[in-house]
Amino acid sequence: MKKKTLEGQQYSETNSKQKKPPKWFYIVLFLIPVLFFVLLELGLRIFNYGHDFTVFKVVTDYHPDKLFLNPEIPYKYFYGTRSVPSALPDGFDREKKPNAFRVFVLGGSSTAGWPYVPNASFPRQLKRKLELLYPENNIEVINLGISAINSYTLRDFVPALLEQKPDLVLIYAGHNEYYGALGVGSTVSIGSSRFLVNLYLWLYNLKTTQLLRDAISWVYNLFNRTEKVSEASNETLMSQMIGNSLITYDSDEYWAGIKQFEGNLRDIIEMIRDKNVPVILGKLTCNLRDQKPFVSVKTEKYPSAEEVFNKANEELNNGNIEEAKKLFLLAKEYDALRFRAPQKINDVISEIGKKYNVPVVDIDSVFRKLSPNELVGYNLTVDHLHPNIDGYRLIAQTFYDKMKIINILPKGERAELSEEKADSILKANFPFTALDSTLANFSIIVLTGQYPFVPKGTPNYKMLNYKMSTIVDTIAAATFNKQYKWETAHSKLAEYYLNRNEIDKFVREMDAIIAERPYYDVPYKTVSAFLIDKGYLEKAIPYLKKLDKIKSDFFTNKWLGQVYLKLNDAKTSLPYLQKAVQYKEADYQLWYNLAGAYYLNGNVDLAITSLERSLQLNPKNPLANNFYNQIKGLKQN
Repeated sequence: MKKKTLEGQQYSETNSKQKKPPKWFYIVLFLIPVLFFVLLELGLRIFNYGHDFTVFKVVTDYHPDKLFLNPEIPYKYFYGTRSVPSALPDGFDREKKPNAFRVFVLGGSSTAGWPYVPNASFPRQLKRKLELLYPENNIEVINLGISAINSYTLRDFVPALLEQKPDLVLIYAGHNEYYGALGVGSTVSIGSSRFLVNLYLWLYNLKTTQLLRDAISWVYNLFNRTEKVSEASNETLMSQMIGNSLITYDSDEYWAGIKQFEGNLRDIIEMIRDKNVPVILGKLTCNLRDQKPFVSVKTEKYPSAEEVFNKANEELNNGNIEEAKKLFLLAKEYDALRFRAPQKINDVISEIGKKYNVPVVDIDSVFRKLSPNELVGYNLTVDHLHPNIDGYRLIAQTFYDKMKIINILPKGERAELSEEKADSILKANFPFTALDSTLANFSIIVLTGQYPFVPKGTPNYKMLNYKMSTIVDTIAAATFNKQYKWETAHSKLAEYYLNRNEIDKFVREMDAIIAERPYYDVPYKTVSAFLIDKGYLEKAIPYLKKLDKIKSDFFTNKWLGQVYLKLNDAKTSLPYLQKAVQYKEADYQLWYNLAGAYYLNGNVDLAITSLERSLQLNPKNPLANNFYNQIKGLKQN
């Protein structure tokens, strides 16, 4: 019996040893799912599934040396919305030039320049000022503003931004903290945990994560087929982002938005400072005087926003300005639909600036000083918070003034222009026409004629009652309805003015296209060829030189050479003509002009050689024959 027990025990121990898997078994067990997901990710990338969320990339073969904000990047933050805002086409050199001054600007729709085209945005206005004052530098001011984004998106951009060697970062953001993508009150939200949201954004760069989300969405939609998409096909992005989220003052959601902004801004500043890149923060401004609260909610602790707003107007009408200012601010604070940032957001900006020794510009203070009774209204805004043209110019100037104070400016030689003269030149040459103004007006009408500016379901009477009376209105309406691209609309209007011999208006339309699409060669060629044909030679030179800087080719060198030659500047003409013949040798007129340039520069031998080449291509050219005989005779004498 004892022997059997011992044998059984030995068998059990032996069997136990045989059943225990080796260590490599566990390693393989772990690696199988890892390998599966690695292969899945590789396969999805090979077959180009989903979106590429690289922040900066080459977007056109036409400019392989330029990087742009990825046009697909907004889809990362606006999953499931019926409309997705656009990324602005601000390009910059893939390889930073030694004389470059590179500035990145972070923010939402106010940074993007809404409701205007980017030409009117404060980053573009700042760029044009720097270009005018520092002509020897390659000025790059890259506008990363996108409508309806908040600090989550900005934080997500920063690592890629820092890889591009910025000289300065400007930040004007905070109004979208509640209803912007992934905000605590947004329809595009996955919760209020900053850690989880930022982890999600990191994981969403993976194609596998995109596949998983698409699968979940497909299953959800499969069981919710009866749910209709909103009938308001023209619903604005602003109204789409709201949902039914009301956020009362001092509520948990109110403080969650503040903490979200504070945490993300702190992360942003720390990342930027770790790379020793200068940064300037801008405090926010908005329309207090003329924008009544969107939604009023009376709570146990606080009165309704509308009640406070009405009281503010009473005090203002009675001449109690200081009391009115306090009440207008409180009315905005108590507004339960938080499209205007609470004052606490500006406090956070100031506190973080002080903590990290980061310069802060008080844009709201600047706006107030230039407003009647120091109350910002429609004098500097177009709606509840977006600045008008003068407002955007003011923001650009405020950032520029701070850049001067802290001495973060291009290192090249400054042009001999006073600030007043520079501003006068910029205003006179502002690349913004009646067409752009009308398009902006349509955007404002669409926004303010719908919820939350009017009750839900109310027809947009502003748009319905709009009367079109000019060619500008007609082209603008077609553009707004996506029948024309923006540049096509300007081209059509330019053609209209050209046919009417309104030359200045023609040039202004072309200038607007060039300023908005500075790397597109067709507008430069169109306007310069026209000016040359009409005899405006000196006016053509800036267009040709800008184009030559962007894309030096036969066209730019030939015409610059010929224009300078006609203006009796043979010294400047010669190198352009020399370069032109390298692009195209079989042009008898070009060789004739080159001969003239050589002759006027005192090189008779090369003039004769050039004329001989011209006559080989066109032996019957009387001008070339006469010129050739004249200088041959001079040579013999």
